[in-house]
Amino acid sequence: MMNKKFSFYIFFGLIFTNSLIANNSPVPIGQWRVHFSYKNVLKAAETDDKIYCATSNGLFIYKISEGSVERLSKANGFYGYIVSDLKYDTKLDVLIIVYQDCTIEIVKNNKIIINEDIKRKTINGIKKINQINIVGEIAYLSCSFGLIEYNISKNEIRNSYLNIGPNGNTIPIYNSAVLKDSIYLSTDLGIIHTSTNSNINLSDFNNWIQTKSITKKSKFITAFNQNLYTEIDSQLFIYKNFAWSLYENYASLIISNIDVCHDKLLIGVYGKHIITEDLNGTKTYKPVNQLNQCLLDFDQNYWYSSPFNGMVVMSSIGEINYYPNGPNSNKNFAFSNVNNNLWVTPGGFPDDNYDQYYIFNNTNWNYPDRNIIADKLFNYRDIISSKTNGHTFIGTHGKGLLHLINGNPVKNYDYTNSPLKRIGNLYTTISGLALDKNNNLWVSNYGIDSSLLQFTNKGVWFNYKLPVTGNSKIIIDSKNNKWIMCPNTSNPIVVYNDKGTATLTDDIIYPLTTNKGSGNLPSSNITSIAFNKLGELLVGSDLGYSRIANPNNLFTGGNYDAQRITIGVEAGTNLGGYLLGPEYINCITIDGADRRWVGTNNGAWLIGDDGQTILLHFTKDNSPLMTDEIKSIGIMDETGEVFFGTNNGIISYQSDALLSKKNFNDVKIFPNPVRPDFDGDIAITGLMDNTLVKVTDINGQLVYQTYSNGGMATWNCKTLSGERPSTGVYLAFCINTDGTETGLGKILFIK
Repeated sequence: MMNKKFSFYIFFGLIFTNSLIANNSPVPIGQWRVHFSYKNVLKAAETDDKIYCATSNGLFIYKISEGSVERLSKANGFYGYIVSDLKYDTKLDVLIIVYQDCTIEIVKNNKIIINEDIKRKTINGIKKINQINIVGEIAYLSCSFGLIEYNISKNEIRNSYLNIGPNGNTIPIYNSAVLKDSIYLSTDLGIIHTSTNSNINLSDFNNWIQTKSITKKSKFITAFNQNLYTEIDSQLFIYKNFAWSLYENYASLIISNIDVCHDKLLIGVYGKHIITEDLNGTKTYKPVNQLNQCLLDFDQNYWYSSPFNGMVVMSSIGEINYYPNGPNSNKNFAFSNVNNNLWVTPGGFPDDNYDQYYIFNNTNWNYPDRNIIADKLFNYRDIISSKTNGHTFIGTHGKGLLHLINGNPVKNYDYTNSPLKRIGNLYTTISGLALDKNNNLWVSNYGIDSSLLQFTNKGVWFNYKLPVTGNSKIIIDSKNNKWIMCPNTSNPIVVYNDKGTATLTDDIIYPLTTNKGSGNLPSSNITSIAFNKLGELLVGSDLGYSRIANPNNLFTGGNYDAQRITIGVEAGTNLGGYLLGPEYINCITIDGADRRWVGTNNGAWLIGDDGQTILLHFTKDNSPLMTDEIKSIGIMDETGEVFFGTNNGIISYQSDALLSKKNFNDVKIFPNPVRPDFDGDIAITGLMDNTLVKVTDINGQLVYQTYSNGGMATWNCKTLSGERPSTGVYLAFCINTDGTETGLGKILFIK
């Protein structure tokens, strides 16, 4: 494999300036990282020295010359994430990628070209491109709605044949092949064909003839060595000398692909083998287990895309699999900081999920070791960890509570060994967890009478009754009151105060409702609650965002009704609107600068610490986000990196805020030195809250000044006059709010 030309390997480094940051590098301010599971490779294509791999949720390449993998996404210049098919043509030196939304992407001559004509076209029913077949300069696109001719060099749709089924009906096309002067299509009706002669109207359904009928459908057809090879009703057929005959008898086995690679026919048979036929008609069989597609590379090495192990090469020393590091799956439910790492639970329900949890250490994703306690659990959801005693708890949907100490599972609590109960004698469901200031665990045991439980730091259980049994998320305020979400009930939020005793008679329960004077909640469907540094309760619902400015009034008297936040839309007028309007709020997370990251069905929003200024709004159209539906948001304490959980996987953004420190003992600056090609923001971290940072030259001349967002300040590489500083050493003087403590950092700037 090492005798190939490798000049293509500089491609991405030269072309894409908005580059995706490698997951093992520090992340500059404002940059993105994707965190997908790349194990399920669906499609693959070999180019000059790379193998492009399309997974269930993202793209990556294996660089043959370097033996390395690289993620590809919107963050480094590619169009999207979910690929329907991809094909490389050696003669044209062009890679064509088609995406789920029917966008066509051309990679040629170190450039990416996009065509969205099909994406923009209104088509009734399902709109999908199933397969690419390149013949000369034309790419035949087999679509769910017909056949498309795409001129590669001109980047334009040349012809479309949309009603070529019987009586002019639209039929899905799965694959195409051109043999001699005819084009053959695999469809639900079998194999149909017509002449490619210029005097034949391919748009006229009368000119399409059924060549081979079927019972189910035909997914693959390929021309090789003057013959046609196709899959029909899970059987392999050959069309030779104007007649169809059985090629291989597989009964109900699954054909994964039929392709031509380096003058050889390749047929993947799932769970059995790869069939190879050369130009002399000699067949060989390569045993293989589960595969989505197989290919033969330039050096005659067999590769196959695996549903579980990435891209696999069948070498002389055995099978070697390649895929980028990532979570075990793309499912995600909750984020939590545990021992300076970010832990993610996948969730699960109604479909059971056995992936347990994933751990990100700012470099790589790791998974827990096999454990006799944890392995029997599934549907890991809520997670909470103590910052002082090493105890972590994970609630599951169905199997109770997992207790870990220093990352090691020690016990599973369920209905057999604790007061936790099952719903209908089936599932022990944990729907919320919180730790109070004494490291006592509070648990929502969904759907039972005594649905609130306490597991003390001494290992003793107590259970309490609430006015409702549908409780979920729990948060605890500075006075140790428990604020409990009970969505879609008559009391959407319940506040519980146990008075710090195990005696039930002195406990206080306050329900909040949608009525004025008793909470004025915007909806009975409360979706998220969070406290900011000022002690305000922020409330998300299916009808928007609101806050309770003085939640302590619930106990002392006064107004504790939730209020929508009004923002002006025209200066000098009383006209205004509600902050975030009617957005469906999925989650609210507070960062180190007391700003609010809000996940909605319309993207992610960053609201300033004043509670009403929108600083950022990320959507899939203006950022690398793969979808606008943001289900959960987590922030890595050590770095300030913001992680967005979606149904399509996890992606992160390096924010400019960080948790503040108690002193200046750990001031750090990144990047340092600052090289000429760097044009982002310099991060100064390890700061106290609202630190004043003065950047001066070595002679004490003020160059720049700013205040920190929590524990991080940023410098945009510009002087106060807007110029780039000269080469030299610069000093960052750090001063806390009352001037009693100072810190110092040094920056080498290279112009």
